[in-house]
Amino acid sequence: MTVRACTFLLLIAFAHAFIDEAVDVIKLGKEIGEEVLNSWDLLGKPLNISGGVDLPVIKRRERIVLAKLDRISRMIERLELGIEKNSAVAMLLAKTGRGARLELRLHEMADLLSRVASADRQMREYVRLQKELERTTLEDFAQWCVSHDPGALPGLLERVHALIAPPHKHLLGRGILNLVLDDLQEEHPDLCELQLSPHQLIYDMYNTISLTEIKGYAMMQFSWMLLRIYGKGNFTQEASLTRQRYGERTSRTAAAARAALAMARRDLYRCDPPQHKLGETYEEVTRLLQGYIENEVDMNSDNTCRENCAYYTLAEHHTCFKEQFCAQQAVCKGRIIDCNYIDSDMWVCRAGKNSNRRYEWIEYENGRTLGKPGSCPRGTTKVDSWWKWNLLHCSYCMCLCEDDIGSSERTFSLREANADFDNNKVVTGLRLVKHGRVFHLQISEGTLGERGSITPGSWVPLQKFDITDSGIRDGIDYHTMSYEKRAIDLDELDSPTGYILTGVRFRMIGAHLHFEIRSTPFNYTTGRLSPARSQWISNDNTEGAEVPRSRLELFRPDIPTRSATPLPVDSKHDQYLEFTHSDFEADAAQSTVPFVDIQPLEPMKGSALISGAGIIHRGTRGSGGFIAAKLFTYNYSRHIKAESPPAFVEADVEKDLVLPVSNF
Repeated sequence: MTVRACTFLLLIAFAHAFIDEAVDVIKLGKEIGEEVLNSWDLLGKPLNISGGVDLPVIKRRERIVLAKLDRISRMIERLELGIEKNSAVAMLLAKTGRGARLELRLHEMADLLSRVASADRQMREYVRLQKELERTTLEDFAQWCVSHDPGALPGLLERVHALIAPPHKHLLGRGILNLVLDDLQEEHPDLCELQLSPHQLIYDMYNTISLTEIKGYAMMQFSWMLLRIYGKGNFTQEASLTRQRYGERTSRTAAAARAALAMARRDLYRCDPPQHKLGETYEEVTRLLQGYIENEVDMNSDNTCRENCAYYTLAEHHTCFKEQFCAQQAVCKGRIIDCNYIDSDMWVCRAGKNSNRRYEWIEYENGRTLGKPGSCPRGTTKVDSWWKWNLLHCSYCMCLCEDDIGSSERTFSLREANADFDNNKVVTGLRLVKHGRVFHLQISEGTLGERGSITPGSWVPLQKFDITDSGIRDGIDYHTMSYEKRAIDLDELDSPTGYILTGVRFRMIGAHLHFEIRSTPFNYTTGRLSPARSQWISNDNTEGAEVPRSRLELFRPDIPTRSATPLPVDSKHDQYLEFTHSDFEADAAQSTVPFVDIQPLEPMKGSALISGAGIIHRGTRGSGGFIAAKLFTYNYSRHIKAESPPAFVEADVEKDLVLPVSNF
């Protein structure tokens, strides 16, 4: 993609400011329309230069128009000042392959918006230097702003509009918003990194194009005024036609934007980072179910070997008979589950003392291996089964250990994470974090303003606790995963129309860790919340329902950080999965999967309106994947509308002019 196309996409990123500001493009267009109307009212009757009008009268009216134009320029500039000129969106669309049709239109749009932006900058410079400029300079610029030449301002605006709403669809095809939407609807890893939903991107494009229309309308109207001052004509009808055509274009652009926004996905989540880092991008549930070598003689109180490994479906460690291999490893302090016999003798590579693993890999004498054999820093340990009294074979079994809670990290907080909605704050971000041995849901909050604007805040401090603290109760304050209670529900929840996200929490439904969101109604225009009408929303479906919640199976799951390709979202709403051990062959069942993605999810750095959230799984066949958070950005489509500027009536007599305070 060329620099000019990237320039257009940079302009798309500029629209982020509108969400941060209290005044959006719709309101700005209305205000500027009123300013234009007031300016025409102030001008009064047209001057007749041939009749010998004094120069001071011309200069006085010129000053009025330019002062008004300066005021409008500052209104537009106020929105642009807070814009972060980030090339992220340009990078996103520039490095992704797309059809020739879309690329050509992006090239053309880049060129057109650049020309309008250049004219706007020139206009601001003329306003700033008005005392030093000759009248002919302003007159020539005004003539260009209303010229019928295709390369003049009106022609540029019409060509921009034709890209949004083609006048002859059977010849020119679909509009650029729909083409961009098609390109974004597929899996888009860069949107994950930018933390921008397709819906937000389309909304930003609409804002950028609308601002261009506003700039063009202001320049054209004030050009008619200047030409009227210079005695070139009345131009009342021309100004009225300009207003009418502006209204038609903005109305059709709004309709195209609403249609695209209605189809655009609003979900947002994080993808795989460039490099997985424990404690920074992910955390692990540890020793919930872990591969564990135990001799059958140590799993019964009689120290006998009368049974076989399969007999021990549920057992515990009783003793360490004759200080054999059991004395060289950390014993299972909890339950021993689902034992199996693989082979009598083996070489075991034990993990480091500070590792949550017990073994790096195991190689049996029959050639079977568990894990990935290789170097072994601690040296391999030979482990051989034996005969007791030459009558009973005491076999080493491969089992699962559900360790005691003191040796594992598998606790989830059930405490609510709420924004300070009493002070008009809403959720702006979400992440899963681990503090101590407890996993928490953490939110960021921002202050809600008029018309969906958000003033970014910060991450809300966790309600920290340890499960050993006084007064902390299992099932009330926290849930500890166990063999029987290790399911987590995968749901994607959105607020009803007119509501916004103000909180999240986990709660237990049977044996399932269940996710819920808190939604609060708000007034979009004023930005005021109604906390008294707040409600919790959840999908309370269970496996026993008439249409039961479906299970997401993990097939022979390896450690997710070993995946050579990015892990896509493979879960659907109304599913669940169970935390389990990693695959025996791939990892000797040493890890608990899925891992927990702790990357912060904060759209547009905490300045986006969020309506929903969810818990999802990113993974693929043969990988344990990640449990992760998802957010839904607010649906702006119903707020997209065009308001035509107010009509004006020609004044019959010149009014008593009151000059505004000069800024020069």
